Amino acid sequence: MKVLFVCSGNICRSPMAAELFRSRAAHSGLSHVVVDSAGTLGIEGAPASEEAIRAMAEIGVDLTGHRSKGVNEDLLRTTDLVVVMTRSHLEHLALHYPDGEDRRLLLRSFEKGPDPDPNASGLRDPIGEPLELYREQVPLIARCVDHLLLHLKHGS
Repeated sequence: MKVLFVCSGNICRSPMAAELFRSRAAHSGLSHVVVDSAGTLGIEGAPASEEAIRAMAEIGVDLTGHRSKGVNEDLLRTTDLVVVMTRSHLEHLALHYPDGEDRRLLLRSFEKGPDPDPNASGLRDPIGEPLELYREQVPLIARCVDHLLLHLKHGS
């Protein structure tokens, strides 16, 4: 199985969620799950933001090797589940890549548990914001990732 995390630039939210998911999947008996991230803006080769790197380092997750990439048809075709950060990401993917809409969910749809909440809200973009906002988002992303792992593990 392959899970793709998508945000706008692929320099903050999606790499944070993807690396946290990768780290926790290995400890949850889901080490066979392939994890990737990409952005709707098509930014190629940029590192994760300094604030994302610092916030994740504080919980032992290393983003220093991350380089951004854009979403494309091939990437989506080979992905089983796409986890996006906002409804605008869902809309962008639906407009540009209509196939596979049934395999796309908001990250925060897993905020309250392993059963996706269809009324979930998006995750605020922290780009350009102080480190404190990134730090505040880490436990929220972690909770969503943990519930997503339960969802995948138990086939909910």
